[in-house]
Amino acid sequence: MSTPTAPTSQPNVTDDHLSDTSLGTRVKVCGIVEPTELDVLAARGVDFVGLWWGVPGGPHDLELAKWRELAETAAATEGLTPVLVTFAKDAEQLRETLEGSAVGWIQLHGYPTPGTIRKIKAIAVGEHPIRVIKVLHIRGGECVEAPLLASYEKAGVDVFLFDVVTEDGRVGSTGQSIDPAVVAPLADKLTRPFLLAGGISATNRDEYASLAAHPRFLGIDVDTNARTANGKISSDNVEAISRVWKERAAKE
Repeated sequence: MSTPTAPTSQPNVTDDHLSDTSLGTRVKVCGIVEPTELDVLAARGVDFVGLWWGVPGGPHDLELAKWRELAETAAATEGLTPVLVTFAKDAEQLRETLEGSAVGWIQLHGYPTPGTIRKIKAIAVGEHPIRVIKVLHIRGGECVEAPLLASYEKAGVDVFLFDVVTEDGRVGSTGQSIDPAVVAPLADKLTRPFLLAGGISATNRDEYASLAAHPRFLGIDVDTNARTANGKISSDNVEAISRVWKERAAKE
């Protein structure tokens, strides 16, 4: 096993304020593949940018060299925090992926066990801790991981993310709307902040007003609705989503 090296630049990703729910709504945009898209997000108040690696067959999955390049570019911006979005579960593999990068946040899709979370939290990237966003998958009106919520928290999950699983089992960036009535009782059981994903847009915030007012609501994660019909990131869409969700929160 090689010895971890210090990141090439100072991460802006492990500051506690990023998961502080009292400091306003966070916006995360997922599936970025080009540096120009990072410019769009940085100019429109986006907080987290999801960069895919280890997402087999995913439309925005990146080769490691490209992932590193985009992660470094995102970390160098004034406001963007890069997040490794992955299905990978091997802690050593993830450590090697993060090594030398300025990324300290990992979003875990799929169904890793709490024991796997503990191993990933123990990764050392220089002197900086790893923050874990664990996706909670809603399928058929139920949360697949509901029995494990407390165990995930004990294992060290920092933020949860509620997202939809399609009937055929597809996970992540499905564009299908999440049911707030399913999320609400689960959110009440959490002691960690949570993000909402699944069809979130600039036009449906009112449907999630009660969740947005929840004391552990951290923000939203968008992909499909941040894009035009051709699949490209839309400056107008991102601006509208960020404005509606952040400005409404500031006024409430």
